[in-house]
Amino acid sequence: MVSKTQERHLLRRFYPGINARVTAPFLVTIVVIAGIGVYIVTQLVAGSLQERFSNQLMESSQAANNSVVMVEEELLSALRLMVYTNGVPEAIETQNIDDLVRWLRPITINAHLDDVIVFNRTGQGILNLTKKDSNYEDVTPPDVSGWMSVGQALLLDSDAQGDKFAELVRTSDQIYFYIVAPVRGADGGVVGGISVGMDVDNLATIVSSQAVSSIVFLDSTGQVLGHTFPGTDVSLAVSQAHMGELSVQMHYTSPVDKVALGGTPYQILYSPLRLRSQQIGLIGVGLPTNYIVERISTSRDRLSLLFAVLFVTVALLGLVAAHTITGPIRRLVDTTRAIRGGDLSKRVGLHTPDELGELATSFDHMTNQLVERNAQVESLYLQQLEETARREAVLSSIGDAVLVINPKGRIILKNESATRLLETLETAPRIYESFKQLCLHAELLAEPRMFTLDNCYFNVLATPVLLRDNTLLGHVIVFHDITALIQSEELKDQLILQMSHELRTPLTAARGYVDLVGMLEGQRLSEAGGSYVSKATESLSSLERMINQVIDVSAIISNRFSVSHSQFNLSILLRKTVRDWQDASAQRNLSLDLTLPSDDIWIEGDEHYLGQVFEHLIRNAWSYTLPGGSVEVYGSIQDSKATIYVTDSGTGIAPDEVERVFDRMYRGRSADAGPTDARGLGLGLYLSKHIVEAHHGSILLESKVNYGTVVTVALPVDGHG
Repeated sequence: MVSKTQERHLLRRFYPGINARVTAPFLVTIVVIAGIGVYIVTQLVAGSLQERFSNQLMESSQAANNSVVMVEEELLSALRLMVYTNGVPEAIETQNIDDLVRWLRPITINAHLDDVIVFNRTGQGILNLTKKDSNYEDVTPPDVSGWMSVGQALLLDSDAQGDKFAELVRTSDQIYFYIVAPVRGADGGVVGGISVGMDVDNLATIVSSQAVSSIVFLDSTGQVLGHTFPGTDVSLAVSQAHMGELSVQMHYTSPVDKVALGGTPYQILYSPLRLRSQQIGLIGVGLPTNYIVERISTSRDRLSLLFAVLFVTVALLGLVAAHTITGPIRRLVDTTRAIRGGDLSKRVGLHTPDELGELATSFDHMTNQLVERNAQVESLYLQQLEETARREAVLSSIGDAVLVINPKGRIILKNESATRLLETLETAPRIYESFKQLCLHAELLAEPRMFTLDNCYFNVLATPVLLRDNTLLGHVIVFHDITALIQSEELKDQLILQMSHELRTPLTAARGYVDLVGMLEGQRLSEAGGSYVSKATESLSSLERMINQVIDVSAIISNRFSVSHSQFNLSILLRKTVRDWQDASAQRNLSLDLTLPSDDIWIEGDEHYLGQVFEHLIRNAWSYTLPGGSVEVYGSIQDSKATIYVTDSGTGIAPDEVERVFDRMYRGRSADAGPTDARGLGLGLYLSKHIVEAHHGSILLESKVNYGTVVTVALPVDGHG
């Protein structure tokens, strides 16, 4: 007697699952449809590829014929140049070989000819220049009196194409295409002729490169003249009978042959090979067809992959459909609704021998586990409340404003400082809107950034909060109040500006007294005393320049810097600045040159400040150039702009410092690399950049270590100057 357990086991084994009952018909149908579809589409792809291949073959054939015509034109051009070169007829008549070589060899080399034969009026060759490897050799000329084209040329025959004739000539080891032209003497009579030729293999190579395909030339008997196909030319030859068939087919279509070379299948399209409008054979253009088979195979693989995806999709749809049409599923839905309503005592109690029975059993088991976990969740919830309280206590102890936001920019946690900040910002709608934009784009605050909110300065930094799988939970944004620091910086700038102004008075007096000593006591001072007075004057001048720079920089920082515009001659300013540095340059054995255009350069600008710019650029070049070097100043007008170049052959600037030379108070490693004491505040280029940009101009510095530096200043030109 079979027990209930055994009976249930047998039912589970032989009872078809719901997926099998629902999806089997769909799967059979999709297999049949997919098989038919793959076959049809593969055939369509094969036809499309063959059509594209045929079009490409036609285009290559057209390109090949055009290339033959082009080569013929080049041969004719070289031949005409030889025939009409002064002195050639006389040299042929007198058989002056040296003159012929001197006149015809350059033409032969420039035209890349393979063979040139000069013959007299009897057809006897008197000069033969032939190409051997990369050189042209003067070999023993042949007797060409038996050539048909030579006979026509010597008899001054002509046809629709003129008095030049083409001929195919076979030698012992090569085949040439020749074009022959007569050479007339002063009385109009024939004194001889010239034949220029090209090796058939070279012609095939040229045509093949133009047509982007393999090329074969056949003579009128079907024999191979030359080709660019891989391997030998045995299988490329065509029988006499087939040549006749091809000639007939060319009247109404483009004949194509299929051949196999070295295991690679080719299709060759034939067309007439004409020289001087005379058909001398056929030209075949071939392309390998193996890629068509590869493309068909690729398409079939893709379609098979598509069929597999479709098969899986239909199977999944069948499973979904199975669940939607079963009756027992209602019990599962009712149970889930009860549990969702809070009745954890409800169970499905479904024991069908299929997937739904397994699902119901598993669901009941999970419900039992849910009851057990519910108590654990309540315990964890209490622990979470305690953790939240501790976290809020930590946040409250932080003096900076701290916000925790979700990925949508909504605040989910904040400390007391952040609460006070928000209350203040809410009274100013525009500022509060800017604050909300910061929260919405917290990912842009990965690096500290300074913002101004309600007349306060904050250093803002956002740190992402991530799970172990890098899922973003939100950001922690810290607003660090740096208002006091900014105000102290502003106070420092004001103090520096005030001190600079106050220092001007005693500095001016000190410099005046020193200059007065030099003027009144200069004759009575010793050489050392005079040197001390000179050095004191130079030091006071440097100090005055530094103070002026500090004042100008303070004006820039406080947005009080401005320039006055008036029309002046920039050429005069440059000459004066260069002249002021001539003596100092001569003392250090430096060449200082100025190059300006013939016309003066007139601009609208502040002559005083622009003079400071060029004074500083020349000073820098002078300071960092070794004795024996050069400093050059160029001026020009380019694209309605006055462009000034200050170049030197000095120590140069390292690549990693070039981008920072215009920063305020930046003095790089090269500041101590010059031959002079170039101490400074690092403000010269900073001021120069602001002065040039205040004139709507631009300044650019390029440098190379141990090579030199070029500074380019571009200023708008006054159109009325």
